Amino acid sequence: MVRINFESFRYFLYWLFFLAFASFYVLLVNPLLLPVTKSTEKIDVSQWKLYDSVFYLTEFWIQRTYYATDVLNEVADYIYKNFKDNWCDEVEFQKYIVKEKEYKNVICRYKWEWDKIVVWAHYDVYWEYVQTVSWKMLFWVYKWADDNASGVAWLLELSRLVWIWKLNKNIEFVAYTLEEPPFFDSEEMWSYIHAKSLFDKNEKINFMMSLEMIWLFWDNLEQSYQMKFQNRFYPKNGTFIALVWTLFDFNIRELKKNMVSYSSIDIESMSAPRFIKWIDYSDHKNYWDFWYNAYLVTDTWFLRNKNYHNENDTIEKLNFEKMAEVVKWLYGILKEAK
Repeated sequence: MVRINFESFRYFLYWLFFLAFASFYVLLVNPLLLPVTKSTEKIDVSQWKLYDSVFYLTEFWIQRTYYATDVLNEVADYIYKNFKDNWCDEVEFQKYIVKEKEYKNVICRYKWEWDKIVVWAHYDVYWEYVQTVSWKMLFWVYKWADDNASGVAWLLELSRLVWIWKLNKNIEFVAYTLEEPPFFDSEEMWSYIHAKSLFDKNEKINFMMSLEMIWLFWDNLEQSYQMKFQNRFYPKNGTFIALVWTLFDFNIRELKKNMVSYSSIDIESMSAPRFIKWIDYSDHKNYWDFWYNAYLVTDTWFLRNKNYHNENDTIEKLNFEKMAEVVKWLYGILKEAK
């Protein structure tokens, strides 16, 4: 007579249920298991405009950070002018006071019917003075090309494409300040204030995208992860762009399909509970707090970028060809949005 170990059998059923659920979940969110029809539309992304924007943002004589409001105002004026040149229906400064200083966010709106899509990038940079004072931090102006001149360049080029191709979508482009410490993870982050204002007005939002660090795409670049088991599921080289999203957001399937349709760049989606500490390291965290569908587009920050928050984050290391490909699939997301 065969004896059944019911305790072991119970754990076996648990694992079987987990594997079945995980497989079903992958099928729901992953459109790449079936062929995706490629778009034949020729999207003329300007690499020189991307370069010009990054060059402008990285050539200031002092850090473009919270203590240098004059520099931040110059950057805000530059973004404002570009939005105006792209014929946004509305362009405005959104001013606010933090610690007795005035800061500006720049907003471009293309008005149309349907629910709103919000796309943003922060233009302030990190500065260590409040933590450690070093000779370099006082006299060496860091460029901060990846973090986050690259995101601002994306934002401006994407708004230009929306105007050229007349997408007729209700889109709001936002350039933020005060994303970096000492304001990060506080209610003084402008993205928190913006998210709360949308929530308080009960605005209907289709989805949102945060553009944060996008330049590292090299075959010989080693990709690291927070958890070792991720090496089994994700590439070992830094040749992809990551789309970060929350669990059980099934809109991701359609977004990924549109990305693949409009661009040849490799895309990896990364979803995890928020207790994984790196999953909400940008402005999208504040929109998650108000239960909006928000996505982060990134090269995975410090997990790939060994020059994160140091003097080697320079324009020479940017891969503008790949940046242009990412703009294409962002355009595809906006165009195909229902």
